[in-house]
Amino acid sequence: MADPVATLPAVPTGWRRWLTAGLTIAALIVLVAFLAGNHRYIAENWALRPDAFLAIAVLTITTLALRALANRVLFSRLGIIASAGDWFQLVTVSSFTNYLPLSAGMLAKGFFLKRIHLLPYGTFALGQLALLLVIVSTNGAVGLATLGLAFPDRLAGIVGAGFVVMLGAGMLMFLPEPLLRRIPDRFYAAAKDDVPQLRRAWPTVALLQFGILMASSAGLAIAFDMGAADVGFAPCVVFTAASMLTRLFSITPGAIGIREFLIGGLAYLTGFELRDAVIASTATRTVEVVVVFALGGLFARRLSSQVISSYDD
Repeated sequence: MADPVATLPAVPTGWRRWLTAGLTIAALIVLVAFLAGNHRYIAENWALRPDAFLAIAVLTITTLALRALANRVLFSRLGIIASAGDWFQLVTVSSFTNYLPLSAGMLAKGFFLKRIHLLPYGTFALGQLALLLVIVSTNGAVGLATLGLAFPDRLAGIVGAGFVVMLGAGMLMFLPEPLLRRIPDRFYAAAKDDVPQLRRAWPTVALLQFGILMASSAGLAIAFDMGAADVGFAPCVVFTAASMLTRLFSITPGAIGIREFLIGGLAYLTGFELRDAVIASTATRTVEVVVVFALGGLFARRLSSQVISSYDD
């Protein structure tokens, strides 16, 4: 029987692992210190209601379900036939493992698809890149439109520029054939056949990503509603559209601390209190961690059993 560990993709080692660990500890210390320094403000101005946390939990599960559907639609174009329930488990486990010290969510996902569905790592990387571009460009489009409606004076600033860049990133998926030929031959062979299929999935995946953005924004709006700040839904869409980038480019496991202060910074740039935004995003983070760890731990056992069984076949 083959050794499962021997076929795993490489994981960060050496100084990168220590750098990630150091950044994670630093981010957690800063976040905890910030919340501790504002404990009196939270006690006096925030009403942490159970019904609000339950609603955020339902929305968190909704985003996982929509992410599962988006993955199913896109990877079906690469020949992966799996049920929505199977994808829900895989997406949840991927989110769960993103909170581990190695932020191994993508590695776990790629390994599972390789072992169970025989998807080559190169093809997986292409599909994951396409998914990333859909997420980034959809968030950029919605974020830019919402910013123009809610904060037209900020369109010419750094926030507006950031959304324009995000929107433009989606055009990489529609590069003409001459430019595709410039990529290395070993990738071009796969890209030549698979990119047209991935382009056909784009509209549906973008629509699902819009739903993910709306559900996540609603969760943040509910969290804000527990505080004294008057923050509407539109600002939450702007904050969430930009902060979702931290889930794609995490420098700490699960972007702990980074997402919270990014949302705080965006709130400050758009005229809101930084501390209210950090508190609200920490509330949604807390619910997310509880949901993902509860479901992810359960599903990880099931998926591990499938992988182990595949080595016995």
